[in-house]
Amino acid sequence: MATFGFDERRVLPALRLLPYDRLVLLGGRDSFRAPGFGRLKSLEPSLQAVTVDPFDFGSCLTAACRAFHDARPGDVRASVSGGTKILADATLLAAFQEGVEAWYFDPEPVRLPVLRGVRIHDVLGPADQTVAAILTGPMTAETVLAAAGRRGVGRAHGRRALRRLRAEGFLEARLEGGVPVLRPSPLLKAYRVHLGEAPKG
Repeated sequence: MATFGFDERRVLPALRLLPYDRLVLLGGRDSFRAPGFGRLKSLEPSLQAVTVDPFDFGSCLTAACRAFHDARPGDVRASVSGGTKILADATLLAAFQEGVEAWYFDPEPVRLPVLRGVRIHDVLGPADQTVAAILTGPMTAETVLAAAGRRGVGRAHGRRALRRLRAEGFLEARLEGGVPVLRPSPLLKAYRVHLGEAPKG
């Protein structure tokens, strides 16, 4: 799998240096209308194009994870040399989540430090995940803690979970009318979409 912008030269080194049976490109709609895509298609007529919003982290992460799953069973490798920084970062995070080998070519190959068996949700404990599932929009800490309490998470554990989520970049806090309001970050939104989490109660 390779992230793709408009320049096929960002993809070609991976095709030359990594063995593959099938090529899947992740890119924006405009990317697949560009001349560079046509040139790649002439080299690999059977390539598969997966359209994403290359400026929406959640869209890219979800599409990359789905594409990794669809490509299995078998070995999957990712090249994150092309496309927007958001698309490349989301695909790398998906590779981390799924234990997929990831590479960057510029033009020399660099194997990126993806650890097999280490997944995004391993970062968060049970209380953290409960609070993350509750935080679906703007909420005060008190509202979150009350909802967490109804799901069996005590206030001390709930406060600790909020601190952990903020430290890991899963939530944002800002003052609104003098009151601190918590919001899920784009990372938490993508995390929730990938895991298929749905708020309970």
